[in-house]
Amino acid sequence: MNLNIHNPNMNKINEQQKRYGSLIVETSLRQDVGTIDLSQPSKVFSQNRTVVSNTQASPPTSINSASSQTNSSSNLQHKPSIDKSIRSKINTSNSMQLKRGQKLSLNSLTQNLGKLIVALDWDITFNRNIEFDLDTSIFMVDINGKTSEENFIFYGNPKSRDTGIILGEDHNSLLKRGYNTTAQLNLNLIPNNIQKLAFTITIYDAEKRNQHFSYVSNGHFRIIDTQTKTEIINYKFTENLNQETALVAAEIYRHKNEWKVSPIGSGFLGGLKALCDNYGVDTIE
Repeated sequence: MNLNIHNPNMNKINEQQKRYGSLIVETSLRQDVGTIDLSQPSKVFSQNRTVVSNTQASPPTSINSASSQTNSSSNLQHKPSIDKSIRSKINTSNSMQLKRGQKLSLNSLTQNLGKLIVALDWDITFNRNIEFDLDTSIFMVDINGKTSEENFIFYGNPKSRDTGIILGEDHNSLLKRGYNTTAQLNLNLIPNNIQKLAFTITIYDAEKRNQHFSYVSNGHFRIIDTQTKTEIINYKFTENLNQETALVAAEIYRHKNEWKVSPIGSGFLGGLKALCDNYGVDTIE
């Protein structure tokens, strides 16, 4: 994420570059108050990054343009408020409530493998007056246990080349407004050499902000059939987390001629780098 500060006398930016293979992810830490220009298109950030304000009296506001300005830390751009009433449109009566370690065939639950979404939602209990940012990433792991740079899906690369995964979308079902993050899936388009899709969450600048997953509760990984508006899988992934700064919520993987889902709920110390190491992305310090 690139943050351009218009008043350098009021703000100090500590720019960082994290390199994963030949992919460079730029981040910046805003240390003081000032005017921020989000040079990344606002659509990408509003859909794919979750920024939680911990000023209780002020509800989140959406990013309106790349030149949006803020005058205080409580008025930073945020993802629009979640409309939980949308969830009432989803039939959850037959949703499989999975436990960690269970594995289940998606093919046995739905015929609409091209019309699925993964929906993630959670609560934040961090009460300090500082943003708590959660980033969702998806690793498309090949038959060699490696993830190439174009198959690392995150807010800066939200669409896979095959369009089988689009972060922040929902097959035009409007369901994304009811959750913290969604990923549109068409499993029929995933190339045969991709064996696993790992759905992960990291805390942005966790070490600098002294944040970790003990402040995140009620986290749910859901798979929804948008064709029938039916939730087919629900897994609570935030149990037994403490000082971790990254986690794997669940994996969808190939087994013979079908797709299966495996609840993981494993936390990592070391943030995004730890996940990259786990899923075969070559990293350079």
